Amino acid sequence: MTKILDKNKEGVSQLIQSPNTWAIDLWRKGCANHWMPQEIDMSADIKQWKSNGFITPDEKLLVKRTLGLFAMGESMVSNSIDTVEYRYITDGACRQYLLRKNFEESLHNWTVAVCCEAYNLHVDEVAEAYKNIKTIKDKNKFASQALSQFGPDFNIETKENKQLFLKNMVVFYLVVEGTWFFSNFALIMSLGRQNKLTGLYDQINYTLRDESIHVEFGVNVINKIKEEYPSVWTKLLQEELLATVKKGVEIEIEYAKEILPNGILGVTADMLVDYIKFLANSRVISIGLPEIYDSVKNPFPWLGEAQDATGIAAFFERREKNYQNAGMLDDDF
Repeated sequence: MTKILDKNKEGVSQLIQSPNTWAIDLWRKGCANHWMPQEIDMSADIKQWKSNGFITPDEKLLVKRTLGLFAMGESMVSNSIDTVEYRYITDGACRQYLLRKNFEESLHNWTVAVCCEAYNLHVDEVAEAYKNIKTIKDKNKFASQALSQFGPDFNIETKENKQLFLKNMVVFYLVVEGTWFFSNFALIMSLGRQNKLTGLYDQINYTLRDESIHVEFGVNVINKIKEEYPSVWTKLLQEELLATVKKGVEIEIEYAKEILPNGILGVTADMLVDYIKFLANSRVISIGLPEIYDSVKNPFPWLGEAQDATGIAAFFERREKNYQNAGMLDDDF
C-alpha cells in the first residue's frame, strides 16, 4: 500500500485505491458547505458603512486590515497548495481534497473583492497591504520563507526534505490558517454579534467553516506523515516546529496591537492576544506537541457556537429555489 508521500513517477493518483477515507469525508464536508460570496446580501452593510459614525474609524480600520490580510494570506495558501502540497502529496484522496480546498481559497479571495466593492474601498490599499502595512508585510515574509525551500530540484524522498515539508504544513495549517485567520474571524464576528456589518459576518462565518475543515486536513496529513515515516519526527524537528509556531504568534501579536489600538465593542488587544495563544496551544497539541503558553483560556467561547447558529440555515433558505445545485442536495439516488 502506498504512503502519503511516495514518489509517483507515473503521475497517476487513484482516488479509489486510497486508504485515507478521512480525506474524502472532509471533501464531502467542504462540498456540503458550498457557498458563493456574491449570494450574500450586503445591502445593510453598505448603508451602515455610509452612515456617518455608525461604523467607527477603528472598526473600519479593522475591516480594511482584515481584508488586506485575507488578500495576501489566501493567495499564499493557494501557492502552498500549487507548488508544494499537490506536487508532493501523491495519495489520491488527499489530492481530491486539495482540489476542493484550492477552489475555496478562490472563493475567499472573491469575498475580498465583493467586500471592497460593497464598502467602496480603495482596491490598491487592500491588495497591496502586504507591501505597505508592516504587520501584514511581516506575515507575508514569514509565509514566503517557508515556500522558498521548494525549488525545482527538491526531492521529497529524503528524510531532511520530508521534515521541510512538515515545516511548511505547520506554517500554513497551524499558523496562517489555524491561528492568523481565526483571530481575525473572532474580531469580525464580534462586530456581527452587535448587528454591525452582518453581511461581512455571514461571509466570515462560511469562510470559518471552510477553514476549520482546512485545518483538520492539515493536522491529519501531519499526523499521517508521523505515522508512516516515524524517523522524521525527531526531537530537533519538534523543537523547530514549536519555535516556528511561536514566531508566528509573535507576528500575530504585533498585528493585534496595530488593528486594536483602542479596543472595539469590549474586545481589547489583550483579549485577542490570549485568544491567539489559546489557538496556538490547541494547534500544537493536535499534532502531539506540548503547549507553548501556560494558563491561557479562550476569551471568545461563543466563536465555536457561531458555526451552528441559525444564520447558517437561514442563508441557505434565502437562496432561490432554482439555484442550479439545489437538486444535488435532494437526490439520494
